[in-house]
Amino acid sequence: MSASISGEQWLPIDETIFANMKLPAIERIRALTGCGISDAIVILSDRYKKLRDQSPERFSCSDNEYWKDFYS
Repeated sequence: MSASISGEQWLPIDETIFANMKLPAIERIRALTGCGISDAIVILSDRYKKLRDQSPERFSCSDNEYWKDFYS
């Protein structure tokens, strides 16, 4: 499903992920893919994991803190 998001389209989504702004990231993912909330959350989670592995220094909090109070 994330294949429908191009490299350039990921840039603003990635910035919201790095900034711990999950809801704007989900909204943008949904707008680009036409998917539902559940699928957008899966895409967000997958992208978050990729970014965390590639650029952990870009995150200002730990993994546990990032997902604290986020219920899906």
